[in-house]
Amino acid sequence: MRRFMLMVMAALAMTPALVWDGCRWTWRVARAVMGGPAPDVAEAFAEADAVEPPVAALTTDEETGLAALALIAPFAGEEGTKPLPAHQEWYVQELTREERMKLASKYPDRIGRHLRGVDTIPGLPVVPTPAQHGARVLDAYLDIRDGTRPEDIAESNRAFSLAVIEDLLADLDEKLAA
Repeated sequence: MRRFMLMVMAALAMTPALVWDGCRWTWRVARAVMGGPAPDVAEAFAEADAVEPPVAALTTDEETGLAALALIAPFAGEEGTKPLPAHQEWYVQELTREERMKLASKYPDRIGRHLRGVDTIPGLPVVPTPAQHGARVLDAYLDIRDGTRPEDIAESNRAFSLAVIEDLLADLDEKLAA
């Protein structure tokens, strides 16, 4: 009970300061709305720039990681970052939800190193090289040109796999029957 009373007394002691700050803020807003003279803030900004250290430039791995994060979770109003190469963009877009979450949980420089293939993240598929990506694009183009849709290819692959499994099971049944 004593602790509670101390907290109440501390809150009551802070009330005048909070009220005074609220009044000052309200007065500033009212002056700005009613057209009071605006203070010159150029000097304040110049002083702040002189005090704050300059921001270091991003490395290419950090830029790549930020671009990948922007693909995974675009933020409203965020300016676009440098675009990813086609093979890396395709890779990020083809990841499953769990894989995207795993990728997004890393720092941007780590993501960039993974996308370059230098320092892979365990549990994520390997990033294709530009040549491998070009071969996939060419295969998809040839399939489209020949009238074969990717869904048809996937269905024929499933049917082939099922036929192989059924054949193996039939062989196993024959061996067990003998």
